[in-house]
Amino acid sequence: MTRIRVFTGKGGVGKTSVAAACAWRLAEGGERTILASTDAAHSIGDVLDRRIGPDVVRVADNLHAVELDADRIMEREYGGLVRSATAMMGGMAMGSDASGEGDAPLSMPGFDGLFSLLKLLDFAESGDYDSVVVDCAPTGETLALLKFPELLGWYVEKWLPLGKAAMRVLSPVSKKVLKVELPDKHAMSDVERLYARLIDLQELLKDGERTTVRIATLPEKMVVEETKRNYLYLNLFGYRVDGVVVNRVLPSEAAHGFFAEWADVQHRCMGELEDVFADVPMARVPWYGTDVCGVEGVRRLADALPDEKAFDAAPRVEHERYTKTEDGWRLELFLPLAQKGALELFRTGADLVVRIGGFARCIPLPNVLAGLEVGRARLEDRLLAVDFEKEASE
Repeated sequence: MTRIRVFTGKGGVGKTSVAAACAWRLAEGGERTILASTDAAHSIGDVLDRRIGPDVVRVADNLHAVELDADRIMEREYGGLVRSATAMMGGMAMGSDASGEGDAPLSMPGFDGLFSLLKLLDFAESGDYDSVVVDCAPTGETLALLKFPELLGWYVEKWLPLGKAAMRVLSPVSKKVLKVELPDKHAMSDVERLYARLIDLQELLKDGERTTVRIATLPEKMVVEETKRNYLYLNLFGYRVDGVVVNRVLPSEAAHGFFAEWADVQHRCMGELEDVFADVPMARVPWYGTDVCGVEGVRRLADALPDEKAFDAAPRVEHERYTKTEDGWRLELFLPLAQKGALELFRTGADLVVRIGGFARCIPLPNVLAGLEVGRARLEDRLLAVDFEKEASE
């Protein structure tokens, strides 16, 4: 079974260095490992001090690396789907202007990054690697990326049956009358293939035994606050966080002299991190006098990390759980650090929307809840419990 470890965190916290060190340690332990970057601003080449590109390269024994080029993956492996979707969306945008000139690449927020995730699925299924270590973009982009497979799957699931009917009934007249170029049969098979891959991808990413997320952070107030929000949002979308890596921790002797005030700030922030993440494994990485760059720097950082077994102690929580009640059903969502005033939820059709801050998750509800309405919701002990009941008039 291939393990995937996703590294995320606020920009500038040393996330890439920590991910590279983790990959190095796994490779030294005998695991066939690939370090993959999904960040558009790739920097694993800078950390390893060697050229890394869109093709997999060997870095050391058992260690390979690649900087995933989403556009290249999209064109090479999903070209038919992308060209068809581009034409269809372009026709919808142009309305009466059906000239079709100047075809532009498909532009949908997060869509390009999806193909990087699908490539990770390929790595996991290939049998070539025991571990895949992923260096992601900073927090906001990573969250947008990780939620996209579920979001796109939701849209495709609703669109695909209608898309088949529309292709069969309207295709002869669509371009002339509706000014929309619908997918041809070949592209529709690509859509079906993409939907099947989306299901496989979601199963892989949401399986806490195979995929975990590790948050890199610093003992600084603003970074700690973002780390807490990151942890909440990751749980909202059902990802298992198996550890927090606190980077650039000053040594104890820094408590005296020039760095005394800074050391005091770090001490207070470390206390808050230990309180908030009491049940999540935490690693401390010292602040080195030089940049982590090249093989020697990565090896030194790898030696500072705890054994991977330490992260296996991370709690295995049930992010979504349905239970039968006297009046209907109850959905429980694990939402650590959520606050009542910042949480909003509502039902729309067969879906429940949960919004926290700037992120919202649309949860498809099982058929057993058809005909039931949201009775009440309460947030207690890190669980959001939503009761579904029959209307009183029934």
